[in-house]
Amino acid sequence: MADNLRGKAQKMSQREFTHKTTTVNGLDWHWVEEGTGPAIVLLHGIPESWRCWQHQIPTLAKQFRVIAPDMKGYGRSGKPVGDYAASTVAAETLAFLDAIGVENFHLAGHDWGVVIADNIINLAAERVERYIRCCLSLHNYDARNSLHHQWNGRNPEKAGQLMANADAYVRVWFETSCKPEYRPDEAEMQEIIKEFSYPGISDVVPLYFAHIRKSIPVDYSKFTMPVLYIHGEHDPRQPVEYARGMEDHIPGLEAVLVIDAGHFVTWERPEDVTNGMMWFLHSMLASGLPLFDRTRHYGLPTRPCGEVESWGVNPGIAVQKAS
Repeated sequence: MADNLRGKAQKMSQREFTHKTTTVNGLDWHWVEEGTGPAIVLLHGIPESWRCWQHQIPTLAKQFRVIAPDMKGYGRSGKPVGDYAASTVAAETLAFLDAIGVENFHLAGHDWGVVIADNIINLAAERVERYIRCCLSLHNYDARNSLHHQWNGRNPEKAGQLMANADAYVRVWFETSCKPEYRPDEAEMQEIIKEFSYPGISDVVPLYFAHIRKSIPVDYSKFTMPVLYIHGEHDPRQPVEYARGMEDHIPGLEAVLVIDAGHFVTWERPEDVTNGMMWFLHSMLASGLPLFDRTRHYGLPTRPCGEVESWGVNPGIAVQKAS
């Protein structure tokens, strides 16, 4: 099964993508854009680039205008030394979307991309139609599971020295964070490493950690749009317990989707993640889908957590509200 998924993923990784660039308020942006229709914005984390989503883009682009940027400091986007507080980068990302003509949009984030995406919603919740939040804690967090957060924040220069060896740094991340049988193959690893090798990345990416406390606190009561949370069952730094109780903090949470993977779910289980995203964007997630088997095993939400409008195909017959 793992070999079959890898074969499908390898075929998709060989696809040619459309690359675009622009400059907004002095900051250079590089992004991949495919498809037409309602916009969906895909934000990556560390140590990645737009390629975080390369296996999801072809399917999403069949119906959506897919925008996958290299975030500030990464890939082929600008790498200025300056403010990397999450709320600042979120505001800069919104300015970028304004410049390319994107008003309302679906939003997805993975890892540190979630930090920026959460801050985008905090600044402009009315612009986000649906939100797919992948692999990052919210209300539960134990610093002992993620010691690199503290160390990078306190030692940005030393962190940069480690990141400067992109081959070693990327491999450490993926070798320690993926379920072993689903790690990207060597060809994909070379793609990921290349995108993290551009000059300047190691100088500024540590600033995301150093400046995190400068960010404006996020008001999660604003998260009233439909939200899907995707979690890697075997993520060594994000135990499944982090997903418990999330519905008490995100009003729009429709489901938690536990994937048989480690932290890098978009690479490890590309087809499952793509299906989950597409079904959610079409309001076609259903608690009985086999994709929710692991979610049910952990007793996590598989359907909207709040009440929904009573409605049915048989007028006059009471319809049970979701609980």
